[in-house]
Amino acid sequence: MAKVAIGYSINPTVENSTITEMVHIVCPTFTLDTSKLQNAILQLYQEGKEKIKNLLKDAQGKLTLSCEWMVLGDWKWTSEDIVGPILHQDFMVISVYFADEDFKMSKWILAYHPHSPQDMKVKDVYVDSLKNVVTDYEIESKVSTLLVPNNLDLGLDGFIKWIEERGPNVFLIYCCSDILRLMVDDMYKDIRMSWLMDRVRILLGWESDGRLYHTHWTYTLDKLQKAVDMEAKDVFEEEKYDYYDHPSDEEWVRIRTFCKLTGCIYKVAKELFDGEYPTANVYLHLLVELRLMLNQEVKNGDGEYFLGKAKEILERFDKYWDEMFLVLATASVLDPRFKLNSKGEAVVDYLRSLYSRYGASEIRPLPERQPAPRCFMYMFEDELEEEEEKKPDGYGDFAFFQEYLKFEGCCSREFHESELDSYFKEPVLEWSKDFDALDWWRNESSQYPILSRVARDILSVPISRGTSTRAYVADKRECPEFIVALEGKLLNAMMCDESWPATLIWPSRY
Repeated sequence: MAKVAIGYSINPTVENSTITEMVHIVCPTFTLDTSKLQNAILQLYQEGKEKIKNLLKDAQGKLTLSCEWMVLGDWKWTSEDIVGPILHQDFMVISVYFADEDFKMSKWILAYHPHSPQDMKVKDVYVDSLKNVVTDYEIESKVSTLLVPNNLDLGLDGFIKWIEERGPNVFLIYCCSDILRLMVDDMYKDIRMSWLMDRVRILLGWESDGRLYHTHWTYTLDKLQKAVDMEAKDVFEEEKYDYYDHPSDEEWVRIRTFCKLTGCIYKVAKELFDGEYPTANVYLHLLVELRLMLNQEVKNGDGEYFLGKAKEILERFDKYWDEMFLVLATASVLDPRFKLNSKGEAVVDYLRSLYSRYGASEIRPLPERQPAPRCFMYMFEDELEEEEEKKPDGYGDFAFFQEYLKFEGCCSREFHESELDSYFKEPVLEWSKDFDALDWWRNESSQYPILSRVARDILSVPISRGTSTRAYVADKRECPEFIVALEGKLLNAMMCDESWPATLIWPSRY
């Protein structure tokens, strides 16, 4: 019964639950003892946690920890929707990402704890949650990467120093879905603050759903684009719209600016977050595509407002690019469909240092952060502006891929032969969108025993916390409905157990 409650997210504190209904089919006189059920869930959690702890401690590869803030009512549920008491509304979730010895990606929840925002500062919530998980699971020497939000100063310097005193250097990864959302927010704030969104909503006759359109930016884009299309066809000039409050000419400029620039962001975001990519090797190319599209809009656009907004979001993008370049480019180099040409020597030098560390058994996947060699991206932009070629099939009209599909060589320097040299000498693979980079490195691990370990750790680093529709909502994401009425230890046990592989932690029950 505990296994059923965990697997189907059933509240174990309710006597007349789905579990009771299921058992009544074969035993009509059955009475559920909720206290025993809760104890059984906690016992399963403790048994599973010891196994998970040992697995993480013994894992060959390095680990990434992510922080995520879940909240009731920020997207879908509100207190009026919940049946029963609401004990918690905010939760801090810590998850671990890694690739196992078989080069398969895993993501497990290690802590799902409620907290009160009034009890402590935001920085303390993140730092304390991370430190508690690291010490509880005894993985101080295994954590090499932290995946964190973009828009918060989390004060992690002390925590990172504490980790680095016990294990590898720690690299900060700023969530990609966050940066795209923040770029959208830079444009949306002018529409939101002027109540323009509400007037457009009334003009279109679209039903009000304040829980949704304020946080799901693709929904907002869809509605505003519809309004722009109708305005271009003079639909709003019809008599039936005479009694509505129409946007002014200046406000239509704001709406069209939002749609055009956000449309560029969505084009890349859809490929990144709906494309089901398990690893980080395609992020570099798609983010370069985004910058190319935005630069083209600046080049062809006019009007002070439009150009000002385009430059504003490009500045935010460039800051993210500078901070993330090395890990994005390194992951791209480790994709045998792309590798790198001679213009990427700074990245190759970085990868060579990683290879040397692994080869010397000093397995430190990511050394201290270095300034990003910005020229890498801009060199490709200059070339692409000079050439107009047929677009590749892989990503429709994404031009940057056309350049990478032509690469068949690598660095021009002469190297002493090594696994890394041998890898670069091999021709790039034919482009395939369904290619699995980790699977390729698993198959080639006998030929590249050291480099495959580097690739496994780099490619398993997540670049974004959100996937699919979750990538388009605010940083504080929606929590499952049933957990808000559970005591802290019980809900933590259920959420962790549900994310752990059952065949691994309960093999005797399968």
